[in-house]
Amino acid sequence: MHVTKYQKLFLIVFSVIIFNSCFGLASFPEYFWDEGVYVDRAVNFANTLQMYQDPNYIDHPPLGWIIPSLFFAVIGFPNSIIHLQTHDMNLQILLLFLIPRLVAVSYIIPISILVYKLSNRLYNNEKIALISLATFGLIPAFWPFRNLLLDPLMILFVLLSLFLIIPKNDNAITKSRLVTSGLLFGCALLAKFSAIFFLPAVIFYVLRNKKASQGIAWSVPLIAIFLSWIFTMSSQQDLFHIISTQSWQASRSSLLPYGIALQILVTVLPIGLVFGVTGIIQLAKKKQFFAPILSIPYLGFLFRGGYVGFVHIIPILPILSIFSGKTLYDFANRISCIKPTQNDKTFHLLLIVMVLASVGITVWITSFDAGQAQREAIVYLANNLPKNSTLVTNPGYGWVIKQFRPDIQVTDVFSFNFIKKIPDEVYFVDSTSPDKRDSSLIQTQSIYEKSCLLKAFETVPPIIHPYSLPSDMPWNVIVNHFSIKGCQ
Repeated sequence: MHVTKYQKLFLIVFSVIIFNSCFGLASFPEYFWDEGVYVDRAVNFANTLQMYQDPNYIDHPPLGWIIPSLFFAVIGFPNSIIHLQTHDMNLQILLLFLIPRLVAVSYIIPISILVYKLSNRLYNNEKIALISLATFGLIPAFWPFRNLLLDPLMILFVLLSLFLIIPKNDNAITKSRLVTSGLLFGCALLAKFSAIFFLPAVIFYVLRNKKASQGIAWSVPLIAIFLSWIFTMSSQQDLFHIISTQSWQASRSSLLPYGIALQILVTVLPIGLVFGVTGIIQLAKKKQFFAPILSIPYLGFLFRGGYVGFVHIIPILPILSIFSGKTLYDFANRISCIKPTQNDKTFHLLLIVMVLASVGITVWITSFDAGQAQREAIVYLANNLPKNSTLVTNPGYGWVIKQFRPDIQVTDVFSFNFIKKIPDEVYFVDSTSPDKRDSSLIQTQSIYEKSCLLKAFETVPPIIHPYSLPSDMPWNVIVNHFSIKGCQ
């Protein structure tokens, strides 16, 4: 089998992306709140087949933790780690964090392939597709994708759905591809509802030939898979809870300034942002409206003025990368001192610079062990908390503490805010006070203010490092103790 030059280049860039996503995976970034929530739900589903631990709080559809739970069930996670024949608790903790992140990395691999494939199909140019892939690889250490979250899985299903209906060389779309595409988009919705913002683009492609039969073949499986979940929710009397929770999330205000999404995008993928937006505008000027229809609804969601965090920008990153390839390639050719007849040299030089830059950024940013303080706190709490204690902590690592100390009642600041009977003693473990997370946590904050500092775990990043900039330092851990007897 003959391997072309571009296939070799793809393998090189793809290998670099795998390296960037895996290097220092267990210790960087710090152990994030949402990741802990979904890992805990996945573990619970693997053990009990219960989709929601708290039936009164149904924030998302369950597919985002059901899929990881299948892998967890196969390997017996986390019990297989807890019962390892070792006395090295630090090793066990690292493995507990590493395995869910390996599942997260397994999402990056197909997303990367789809960035390349979709760019190649849209532009019919392997050079541009490789530049799009290399742009995606510039995300620093792929840190937004390293946590086991819902958004990467959601955009993976969206891109798969699109890939099946964007024909190669204008070939006709078969009914089986349409049906599979509809099923995959249904899976995207069951991973996270924000997939709805990509629905117009998929419909645009399905109906571009104005054939009703294609629309029906695509939409029937989508509707069927979504209605089956609605029926399940209704039969369990959980439909009201998910509607009320979605209403709360839609109206949730942010403590961060308006436009924080732009700041995050500039931090995570500045080249993709600039050249991706430029590429979308250029296509719109040529009256090729697929790119703006695919990107603008989700960008509108990011800049709507409500609650936005770094997890929400994840789905737009591969899309910006896809549309950045051509504009970045054209820009490099315009500013290059190399003769136009030798533009292959410009392409190779650009690709080399992007690949080396991505590796350098990954090694630099992961040089800081962002999880060290949290792992030290886990060891301390597992060994020193009294039996049957109540622990209010960050779920990012609270789920690990439960594995070593099942006797402890582990909760978070939001759930604790609604507890009717306050325990005589409570341990607060987090990087910040409850009111910094949400100003509505009145009960939690009032108890926290009566607590006393017990111990602090801190790590200091290098001076020249992105983590030297934030003032809140979410990777650090402060242990406070509340007692009705007062501070001892």
